[in-house]
Amino acid sequence: MSEVAGEASAPTYSVVVPVFNEQGNVEALAARVVSVMEQLGAPFELLFVDDGSRDATPRLLRELAAADARIRVVRFSRNYGQEAAVEALYLNARGRWLIQMDGDLQHPPEEIPKLIAKKDEGFDIVYGVRRARQDSLYRVAASRTMQWGMRTMMEIELPEDVSTFRLMAAHVARLVAALPERKKFFSALIVWSGARIGVVDVAHAERATGQTHYNFTKLLNHTFDLIVGFSSKPLRYLGSMGLAFALFGFGLGAWTILRHLLFGYGAQGWSSLFAAVVVLSGVQLMALSLIGEYIARIYVQAQNRPLYNIAERLNFRADERATQPQDELYRSSLEPQPSSGRRGAATEASS
Repeated sequence: MSEVAGEASAPTYSVVVPVFNEQGNVEALAARVVSVMEQLGAPFELLFVDDGSRDATPRLLRELAAADARIRVVRFSRNYGQEAAVEALYLNARGRWLIQMDGDLQHPPEEIPKLIAKKDEGFDIVYGVRRARQDSLYRVAASRTMQWGMRTMMEIELPEDVSTFRLMAAHVARLVAALPERKKFFSALIVWSGARIGVVDVAHAERATGQTHYNFTKLLNHTFDLIVGFSSKPLRYLGSMGLAFALFGFGLGAWTILRHLLFGYGAQGWSSLFAAVVVLSGVQLMALSLIGEYIARIYVQAQNRPLYNIAERLNFRADERATQPQDELYRSSLEPQPSSGRRGAATEASS
């Protein structure tokens, strides 16, 4: 890729990609994205957020940024999670439109023109709907079950077959990124924002290299974060369960007394009593755990720590580096420092 001077003004499009240990994909992804965007003809940038990769991804990103000024990089000091990386993308992108995609090449860059054409119909957000998903069967089933449960049981609005391949108006992206909560689920927040949402069918490919970082445990934790972060219905369900157990207990007690008075039958059922105690104790522990999760989120919110720590920025102007959003912590101490001789000379000059 040839070296191109950075745009003085904001580009029209920012293709934003979070990556974590994607050394086998970043070079091919960058080449394909640049090729597609150059064919479109509008000014663009390609922004990567490296979420603390431990392989060769940081080195490859530095080489890409050195070869093309339109490729910009934000590198975290460690792994902070996908939601933190996405927030960093939204806050650091300069384009008027953001095109978000994954770094594993399951979202073909050649499908980007479809998103752009659809947004011209008057939409703020355009989702790429994967009609022929190449994920494993359990992943597809778990994802669709989660979305169904969120809509029906928790009344959380989510787009149909929600994915991270989407085009967003920059003002919507920055709005949801600037919201004060520490735990964000961006797909739900986008619906909350009232943005006009459209969908378009796109192709879906198998992961080019490497293995997925989204196993069943992470998907389950992601779902739990969504439930607790966007709905209080679990607490109401626990209250309803408690009421049901209480009514059952009162009924069983009344039946035991009547049976003794009417039929003189009062044999003690120790096994059933033990089972009842175990079940009720389990329900109480579940309730305490859920309530504790809500309280823990209040605690995290009250701490108000930055969501991530930036170790390095590449192809950012000096004025961009001098300012940072509230949620960012930038460690300038990680930047290359001048030699000790220069520092000594500067100190002598100042004295």
